[in-house]
Amino acid sequence: MDTVIGLGQAGCNIADEFAKYGQYKIYKIDAGDNIERADWSWASYGISGEINENEEGGKYEIPRLNSPEEYEEKCPDMRATFRELKGEVLFVVGGSGDISGASLRVLEYLSHCDISVLYIRPDLELLSLSKSQHEWTTFNILQEYARSGVFKRIYLVSNSEVEKHLGEIPVIGYYDKLNEMIVSTFHMVNVYNHNKAVASNFSDPDNINRISTIGIANSDDGEKKLFYSLDKVEELRYYYAINKKKLEEEGDLFKKIREQIKSDIKTSYGIFATSYEQNYVYTVAHTSEIQRQKNEKNT
Repeated sequence: MDTVIGLGQAGCNIADEFAKYGQYKIYKIDAGDNIERADWSWASYGISGEINENEEGGKYEIPRLNSPEEYEEKCPDMRATFRELKGEVLFVVGGSGDISGASLRVLEYLSHCDISVLYIRPDLELLSLSKSQHEWTTFNILQEYARSGVFKRIYLVSNSEVEKHLGEIPVIGYYDKLNEMIVSTFHMVNVYNHNKAVASNFSDPDNINRISTIGIANSDDGEKKLFYSLDKVEELRYYYAINKKKLEEEGDLFKKIREQIKSDIKTSYGIFATSYEQNYVYTVAHTSEIQRQKNEKNT
C-alpha cells in the first residue's frame, strides 16, 4: 500500500510507526480536546475540524463526542481530503474506541481506492460492557464488508496474541513495542510482495479468502506465530528472508523449507536473499470464515 490512514488513538499510533519507513503517505484522524463542537471551521480542507501541521503527514482533529453513534452521525465530509488518493490504501483502526463509530463513513470517502483494513483488537477482558459491545459490533461489521468484497481484505491483529510472541514487556513503552512488532512485520511482507524471490510458488489467495492475519515463524523449525488466532485457516503464505551466503552454500536448505511448510491446507512460499546475518520468516494466513471469538461480556 502507498497510503496509511489511522483512525483514533490506536490507528494513529500505528500510522506513526509506518511513517518511520518513509515510503508511506500518512493521514491521521482523531478527536481533539481543543476543538469546539459548535465551531467546526476547517471546511477549506474538506473536513470539519482542524489540522495540526506539526504532525507527520498532518493530524486531522475533530471534536470529541459522546458515543460511537454520534461520531458516525457527525463525521465530517472528507471527500475533498481524499479525492486525489488512488491505488492501495491501508485503513487502520482499533475497534473499542468511540471514534471507530466513524469508520464506515470515512471508508465511504475512500471507495475509489483499493482498501485493506488493519483491525487492532484490544485485550477484551479489560473492556467495560459498553466498550465490549461496541468493539464486537465494529469487529463483525468490518469483517462482513471485507468478505462481501467492499474491501480488498481485512487483517485482524490481537494485542494479546502479539504480546505472547514478544514475551515480557515493560509497562513504559508497552504499546510502542506491540506497534513496532505489528508494523515491522506488515511492512516486510509489503516489501517482499514487491521484490523478486530467488524461488517461489506464490499464487493469489482465493477470492473468497479475504479475512487474514500476519505473523512470524521460526526459521529453524518453521513454527508459526500468528498475530490473530484465526478459526479455520484456509491458506498460508510464507516469506523466507535468508542470508544470501547461506542460500549459496547450504545444500539442504531448500529441502528443509519445503518440509517446514508441508500442510493439509493450501500453502505457498517465497525465498528472498538478504544481507542480514539473521534469517527471518514472515507469514500471512487467510480464511473465508467470519471470526466469532468474543468476550464473555458479549454472551
